[in-house]
Amino acid sequence: MNLSMSGIDWTNAPVALREQASFPPERLKEVMSDISGVSGVEGCVILSTCNRTEIYVEAAKAAEAPWQLFLRETGISLPEEAFVSRCGEEAVRHLLEVAGGLHSRIFGDDQIITQIRLAMDLAMEAGSGSALLNMLFRTAVTVGKRIKTQVHFTSTTSSAAGAAVDALGDLAGKEVLIVGNGEIARLAAGLMVSRGARVTMTLRTYRHGENQIPSGCQTVDYSSRMEAAEGKDILLSATASPHLTVTAQQFSQLKRPPRAVIDLAVPRDIDPEIRKMAPEFWDVDDFGGVQTATAEQMEQARQLAEEGLQEVLRWWERRVSRGESAYFPLFLNLKGKRVVLVGGGTIASRRINVLRQFGCDLTVISPQLKLTADWFTWLPRTYRAGDLEGAFLAIAATDDREVNRAIGEEARRRNILVSVADCMEECSFFFPAICTGGGVVAGVVSSGKSHRKTAVAAKKIRMVLEELE
Repeated sequence: MNLSMSGIDWTNAPVALREQASFPPERLKEVMSDISGVSGVEGCVILSTCNRTEIYVEAAKAAEAPWQLFLRETGISLPEEAFVSRCGEEAVRHLLEVAGGLHSRIFGDDQIITQIRLAMDLAMEAGSGSALLNMLFRTAVTVGKRIKTQVHFTSTTSSAAGAAVDALGDLAGKEVLIVGNGEIARLAAGLMVSRGARVTMTLRTYRHGENQIPSGCQTVDYSSRMEAAEGKDILLSATASPHLTVTAQQFSQLKRPPRAVIDLAVPRDIDPEIRKMAPEFWDVDDFGGVQTATAEQMEQARQLAEEGLQEVLRWWERRVSRGESAYFPLFLNLKGKRVVLVGGGTIASRRINVLRQFGCDLTVISPQLKLTADWFTWLPRTYRAGDLEGAFLAIAATDDREVNRAIGEEARRRNILVSVADCMEECSFFFPAICTGGGVVAGVVSSGKSHRKTAVAAKKIRMVLEELE
């Protein structure tokens, strides 16, 4: 398995280092795309949270470790000792345990599953994923959910927002300003309101249509945040901004500054110098860091991660033994397009009946035909070279191997997609088993060798789609 990863996280790097390796989503996509374009690299996914930045790479012959690729493509400078690298099964096991919250600063972190899913989504958008990385991250999400539902950790809080609210103690009647409107900010706001605090959240004017405000919160424009901070008991900031939301100079000009200041952002939102000014100050590194599970719970969680590891390994072994790639599903608009099908037997008849649903301009070439040519053009003769001229798709479904081979060759010369019924190696697309229902169309194919599995899967999918009617 040509998998390796390098990570910088809270266990070996303070927030001052981690924030240098933290980037907004659009920048992350650029970095993943750049790394995946390096010679020998087949795919790259970067998991970036307030706790960690981890670079997962599938590479057959990469000359550099993931951390080296990351530093080179981003241009940042971090010491090698800030990173921990893992390969193969060790890298897989690590990600699966991360998904279960076993390596989060807030043990059992509730947000990590969403963050892993986001990492994979960004990689897909960047075009930097690979079959192995897709499988690995999908499995990580599944394993994370299993751990959450099957292992009941004894921790009283499972998020940085929850830990921050717990640290503040009695909140009844306290005036709070929260800078930010993202997931962490909303979570903190909701918890504070539930404990009796009077919460005001900042909004950016140009994003009003996207904002979700927890019930019971007041709002103020982001540009007026410092005026709103005057006289507040608590100031909390949790944005994705690459810049400070509150500088030391701004804070020092407040006549009645908040006594408690909390920064839950990475990169940091609040000037670290404010720690010297505020009676109480916390950032993300001041919360958590304590393993709160029992030995039995840890064993159970790690066993679930191990089962996930075995799933990945079995998938990899099947992939290696087949020596082939899965086929990408592509849905085409055939309405009015010329499709040429050669053949008139059972397989050809099935293909014709399926194509009838999709409005194509079908020409069938065959000396004999089992169907009535009531909606397509039938040429009652054998195939001739040149019959595919102008075709969008071609289908070879005769009982003559040499004829099918000739059709495939003509299609490739003309850059026409072709399905050759008796030879998967000559196909440029597989004709799928079609499943429809409730306005949904699904196509099912295997590797071209397991028709039984395809039929069984299609039958089950059709049963599901029929329920949508």
